[in-house]
Amino acid sequence: MKIKQKLALGNAGFSFFTLGVILTVISYVIYTNAKKDATDQIVILAENIALETKTYISGPLNEAYILRELLSEEGLLKRESVYKILNILTSSNSSILGTYTVFEPNAFDGQDTAFRNSKFHDKTGRFIPYSVKTGGKIIIEPVVDYDLPTSDFYNLPKKNQKVELIPPFDYKVEGKNVTMISLVYPIYKNERFVGIAGADLSLETVSNYIKSIKILEGDVKISFIASNDYVIYNGLEPDNKSHVWDSKSDPNLTLAKSSHTKQVYTDDTYLHIALPIQLVKDTDDWVLRVSYPLSEISQKIEFIFWLSLVLGLIGIGTSTIPNMLLFRKLVDVRLQKVITFSEEVSNGNLNSNIEDDSKDEIGALMQAISTMTSNIKHILAVAQSSGEELTRSSKQMENTILELSDLAQSQAASSEEASATVEELNASSETINQNVEHAVSNTQSIHNSLVSIQSLVFDITSEVEAFGKIAMVANARAEEGRNMAGITSKAIEEIQEKSVSITEFSEVISSISERTSLLALNAAIEAARAGESGRGFAVVAEEISKLAAQAASSVSQINTLSAEALESIQNGGSQVERLLGVLREITKEVSVIFVKAKEIIPMIQDQKVRTENIYTEIGEISSLILAIQQSTEEQKRATSELSNMTINISNGSQVLSDQSSIMADNSLRMFGISSKLEDILKKFHL
Repeated sequence: MKIKQKLALGNAGFSFFTLGVILTVISYVIYTNAKKDATDQIVILAENIALETKTYISGPLNEAYILRELLSEEGLLKRESVYKILNILTSSNSSILGTYTVFEPNAFDGQDTAFRNSKFHDKTGRFIPYSVKTGGKIIIEPVVDYDLPTSDFYNLPKKNQKVELIPPFDYKVEGKNVTMISLVYPIYKNERFVGIAGADLSLETVSNYIKSIKILEGDVKISFIASNDYVIYNGLEPDNKSHVWDSKSDPNLTLAKSSHTKQVYTDDTYLHIALPIQLVKDTDDWVLRVSYPLSEISQKIEFIFWLSLVLGLIGIGTSTIPNMLLFRKLVDVRLQKVITFSEEVSNGNLNSNIEDDSKDEIGALMQAISTMTSNIKHILAVAQSSGEELTRSSKQMENTILELSDLAQSQAASSEEASATVEELNASSETINQNVEHAVSNTQSIHNSLVSIQSLVFDITSEVEAFGKIAMVANARAEEGRNMAGITSKAIEEIQEKSVSITEFSEVISSISERTSLLALNAAIEAARAGESGRGFAVVAEEISKLAAQAASSVSQINTLSAEALESIQNGGSQVERLLGVLREITKEVSVIFVKAKEIIPMIQDQKVRTENIYTEIGEISSLILAIQQSTEEQKRATSELSNMTINISNGSQVLSDQSSIMADNSLRMFGISSKLEDILKKFHL
C-alpha cells in the first residue's frame, strides 16, 4: 500500500473517529441544553398560564371589594339601593355567577323588624340579598344556610376577620345545587363586624376556562386543584368523575401546595410543572399543573442531532477531497522526483540534477539530497585522485622503513649513555624536595592566620551594613510618620470646617422646627374652628407639633455634640502638632546615625579589600610552593621513569627493527589494495 493510500485511509479513519467523538459531545450538549431550554420555556409557559388563570379568577371576584367599600359607609345606602348595586356588579362581568351580602341582626340600618318575612330577608328581617345569574337572567333571592356551622363563606371571615377565598362548595340556586367558589370580605363599621360582602364564580365557568386553554393542539394537559383538594379540572384524566384529589397519584403536586414552591418533574410521558397559586393574599394556595409531552422535546432534540450529523459528514467530505488533491500536488509528485533521482544515483550517474524551489520540508529534503550527491561526487573525485597517490606513497614507505631500521640500532647505543646521566639527576631531586616541604609547612600556617582575619573582617562588614540598612529604614519610617501626621492635621482642619457647617445646618433646622410649630398651632386653631369635621386635621396638627418639638430637641443635642466634637478635634490637632515636632527630632537623629553608618562602611570595605588582596597573594604563594613541591616530586618520578625509559628504548629499538620488516610486507599488501580501490571508483561517472 502506497503512502498516499495509507494517508488517505488514516485521514478518513481519524476524521470519522473525531466526528464520532464530536457528535457524542455535541449530542450530550444538545440534549442537555435542549432539555434545559425546553424546561425553562415550559416553566415560563406554565407561569403565564398560572398568571392568566389567577387574573381570570381573582379579577371578577374583586367586585366583592367594591361592594364591601360601599356597604362600610354608615347610612350611605338604602336597602333598595343595595339591590340595584348587586345587580350591576353581577352583570358587570360575564364570569361572575353572583354577588351577595349578609348583615348581622339590625346591623345594616337598625330596622330589621320592619322587614320580617319580606323579600330578600329572613323571618327576623335580617338583610341577606343575593343577586345571581340563572336561566339566562339575574334574580335576587335571600342567602340561605349562612347560619349553619359548615357554612364557611360566612363563618370564616367573621371568625378570622380577614378576606377569605372559599374553595369549591355546593349551594342551591332556585333549588338546584351549583358548585361555586366565593371571595368574601368582612364588613366593619366603627371597628365592629357587621356582616360580609361576597362574589361567586361558578366552578363550571372556571373548568371551561381551563379546558379552553389549548397548547400544541391540546397535547399539553392542564390540571387545576383547589386549596381543599377539590379537582376543578384534571387534564390527564378528564373523564374521571372523582372531585377529590388523590395525593398518591401525584405526590409532587401535593408537595407544591404544602411547600408553597414550584415543582418540576417527569414521568414516562410528560414533563410536569406544578405551580402553587395564591389567588388572594393571605389565603391558602391552589395548584396549577401543566403537563408537557416529552415526545415534543425529543423531536426537537432529534432534529438538531441529525442536522449536526449531516453537516459533520458534509464537512468531512469537503475537507478530505481538497486534502487529497493538495497532498498529490505537494507530496506525491515531488516524492516521485526524489525516487527517480535516487535510482539514477544508485546506478552510478552522479551528473543528474534535482531541483525544487519550495521552502517546505520536502523542498528541504530535496535540497539536502542534492547537496549530499554533490558531496559524494566530490569525495569520489578525491578518492580517485588519492588512489594513485596511495600507490606512490606505499613505494616511499618501503624505503622509509629500511632507514628506520638503521636508526633503531644507533638509538640503542645512545640509551646506555643516557642511563648514567639520569642516576645523577635523581640524587639532586631528592635534596630539592626536602627543602620545598619545609617551605610548604610555613606557608600553610600563614594561610590559616589570614583565614581567621578575613572571617573577622567579613563579620564586621556585615554588622555595619545591617546597621546602615536599619538606619535607612528608620529614617524612611520617621519621614512617613511625619507625612501621615501632616495628613492627619489637614483632616482635623477639614473636620473642624465640617463641624461649623453642621452647626449652621442645625440652626436652619431649628428655624424650620419653630416655623413648623407655629404652623401646627395655626392648624390646630383652624381645626378647632371647624368642629367635628376638623377632628382628623387636629390630630395631624398635634402630631406635626410633636415632631417639631422632637426636631428642636434633636437640634439642641446635635449642637451640644458638635461643640464637644469641635473641642475634641482642637485637642487632637494640638496633639498632632506635638507629634510632628517629636517626629522631626527623630528624623534628624536617625539622619545623623545614617550618615555615620555610611562613613564607616567605606572604611570597612577598604579594609576588607586589602585583607582579601593579602589573602589572595598568600594563596598564590602557597600555590606556587605547592606547584614547586609537585614539580620536584614529578621530576623525581620523571627521572625514575626516564631511567626505565632508557632501558625500554633500548629494548624497543630492537623491537622496532623487527617491526620494520613486518611493515615492509604490509606496504606491499597496501599497494595491491590501492589498485583494487582505483578500479572500483572508475565505475562512477563524475
